[in-house]
Amino acid sequence: MGLVLAFPAIGAEAVTAPFGPLEAAQPLSARRLAERIRRDGARDVARMLTREHEWARVRRAVAAGWDGWIALVPDLMSVADPQTGRALQGALRRALPRNPRAVLAVLDRRNDTPLAGREICAPAGETAAWRPRTIAALRAVHDIHLIDQGADCLHALEDAPG
Repeated sequence: MGLVLAFPAIGAEAVTAPFGPLEAAQPLSARRLAERIRRDGARDVARMLTREHEWARVRRAVAAGWDGWIALVPDLMSVADPQTGRALQGALRRALPRNPRAVLAVLDRRNDTPLAGREICAPAGETAAWRPRTIAALRAVHDIHLIDQGADCLHALEDAPG
């Protein structure tokens, strides 16, 4: 079972009952957020996350390495403001040693995008211990579909000073 995050006022505009909005009482899981992105679009979901001050919860779930939350990052990053986009990049970076396969799966094969391996995998702002743990985790991934992303990520780590 994935991480469940409670959003006290999410969906307040959607459905109301005598005792308040029905969606407001339901916790938000990665699955529920993905459904909402499919239903309402990533831009509306990003606005809701901003309005409800819930981006930090999403970032923490991504940084923890939770698959379902990591899978949402491409949709959310495409509509996030620059500061939130950088924070999501940092969350993916922190998730790398915990769940390299999930992070590699969302990386863009092109190197000129915010989700490029060279962008996400560069050790900017991470501790000295992060880099060797991340390199070891990446080398343990053996998936033919992730070869390009893994190579880009390893190059970013190996080319970085330190």
